[in-house]
Amino acid sequence: LVLLYLSGLAFTPLRPVHFALGFALIPILVVKLASTAWRAIGYYFHRDAYRAAGPPWLLPRMIALPLVVAAVLATASGVVLWSEGSDHGTWAALHTDSVIALGIVVLVHLAVYLRKAVRASAKSLATTAVTPPERVIVWALLAALVAGAIATGLEPTWNPSASAAPTAAQP
Repeated sequence: LVLLYLSGLAFTPLRPVHFALGFALIPILVVKLASTAWRAIGYYFHRDAYRAAGPPWLLPRMIALPLVVAAVLATASGVVLWSEGSDHGTWAALHTDSVIALGIVVLVHLAVYLRKAVRASAKSLATTAVTPPERVIVWALLAALVAGAIATGLEPTWNPSASAAPTAAQP
């Protein structure tokens, strides 16, 4: 996410990088939203395993909807801008505003969950044994994801002059 934000700040020279990173994050976003929705549905439909964990704190529940809306809007508007080959207009404004909102909400989300996530990850890594074939599969999937994202980001549909606003004819 940090690289995506930074490449967006210096968009013109880093356009292919921005597109590649953005497209690479789409499947990750889908999996994250689906898994979080699954847990929330499990909790609110009274499934025992999810009820045993208890409800999330109030702050994460309050920022959940703005986080999802901002992430989906930023992603969808970015895909629309890429497909149109444009960097101005209503979609560009929506993209910029949703990315700013997403950045703010993500910082709050990270502040809430970072310590818990680091502890859980360290515990999981310490107790998980990965076989060599599993490592090959993980690295192959990662390489395919990166290659696909780069290919999509470098795809030559971007042409801002094709969608530039028409200039008034001079007499």
